[in-house]
Amino acid sequence: MEFYSVKLNKEMDDIEKVDEFNTNLSKIYFLSNVNYEFKNELANEQLIFVFDGSNFLNDKNKIFNKIKHINNKIRKMIDEEFKVIVFNSNGENEKDVFDLIRAIKIVLLKRKIDRYEYIYDVACNYLDNEFITKNICDFKNDKCFAKRDFNCTCGCCRHFKHFFSNKLVQCEYLIDKHCSAQCLPCKMFTCDEIVRDKKIKYRFSDIFLLDKFFNPIQKIVILMNCFNKKET
Repeated sequence: MEFYSVKLNKEMDDIEKVDEFNTNLSKIYFLSNVNYEFKNELANEQLIFVFDGSNFLNDKNKIFNKIKHINNKIRKMIDEEFKVIVFNSNGENEKDVFDLIRAIKIVLLKRKIDRYEYIYDVACNYLDNEFITKNICDFKNDKCFAKRDFNCTCGCCRHFKHFFSNKLVQCEYLIDKHCSAQCLPCKMFTCDEIVRDKKIKYRFSDIFLLDKFFNPIQKIVILMNCFNKKET
């Protein structure tokens, strides 16, 4: 078993793995079948969410559907944080575990704007980590691997000066070689060379929370909003 304490706010440093906590005084909310009997006869209003991580290939969407239907009575029982117990968790399914814990948090957040901001930030952080750890663009001397033989720096962080222009300019949010905007469509973008040579292309289906909580129209709007700040 793994035990997690989760802050109910829109900040990113929200999930903490903790030592075993006492379940005797807690109500258990099962999100999947668990072969374990909790002794909680003295349960009070504290609530612990529980699910099994042994077969996410078949069960992840089923668990998510139970999360999505958490009712208002349950929501009112949660204040500033909630707790989660995960059975059969390991290093290989850690991403799935965190996806589902974050899905619980999103459903429990009271304000819609906080839910969307949290999903957006989680997705941006995931993509940043993907591009950095996998060295996808492979920059050397400010040139990505696709533009190495050309007099072009800063990779794809360029756009047309205005709608009718054929002149490319550097994105105004690129400051000191780093993006100062949390722009999800820019972070999802992979050029033709990356798709062809590295077989990497990010879709909404690759990012669990985006795929599950955003509808088709919202996804289209996101993809059409390159070179803008998150607030736009």
